[in-house]
Amino acid sequence: MLSHQPIEARAIDSSNKVDLILSGHTHGGMIKGFDQIVASANDGFVSGLYQLTKAKLIVSNGTMLWMGIPLRLFVPSQIVIIEFV
Repeated sequence: MLSHQPIEARAIDSSNKVDLILSGHTHGGMIKGFDQIVASANDGFVSGLYQLTKAKLIVSNGTMLWMGIPLRLFVPSQIVIIEFV
């Protein structure tokens, strides 16, 4: 399942219909330390792999900057490669 914002992840997980949720939108917080504010706006999800009740959630930092704040400090751009075996 693709979800633009990770704030939807728990609702999607509770449906018990998906095993993997891919999300972005947080840009990893853009600036180290700002991630706590971003987490509070996204149900605790900022960047990385999370295990929900049933599904796994992957939140990517993305590859670009947000035009609102075109700055990234100590939060790397990211391309996630998922290999299904």
